[in-house]
Amino acid sequence: MNLLRGVYLAGPMAGFTGKEMKGWRDVATEQLEAADVFCLDPTRRISFHEQSLDDNGLSDNIANRIFRQDLRDIARCEVLLTDMRDHPHAKAQGTAAEVMFSHMKNKIIIMFKNPEDKLNPFMTAMATEVHDSLQDAIDAAIDYSL
Repeated sequence: MNLLRGVYLAGPMAGFTGKEMKGWRDVATEQLEAADVFCLDPTRRISFHEQSLDDNGLSDNIANRIFRQDLRDIARCEVLLTDMRDHPHAKAQGTAAEVMFSHMKNKIIIMFKNPEDKLNPFMTAMATEVHDSLQDAIDAAIDYSL
């Protein structure tokens, strides 16, 4: 598997609508691609995720497929751009797993949060950088990808 000069867009998806999943990712993708940085956006598999939005849950096989595809994408990229904002209606266990996997693979981990949000010390210990805005995090991801 070849390493890409690219960025994986990590962040919570469980509990979000498709539009909510894609909101910040669309902004990041537009700016990263304008800077000639390749993006791997897990929402391109949104049809799998939408199966869970009606509270029926994902089948084990679909969940495992998504998990393996996301880990493969992370392994291929140099940088993880991560939404660590507090989302009271969403779960972030998958994001935490992606951060740990990235940390163990020695990836650059750029996190963004709201200024008032407090990160768990485990998250800050694994982060390369933590920013209080998406824009600052995108700028850092671009710098690391050049």
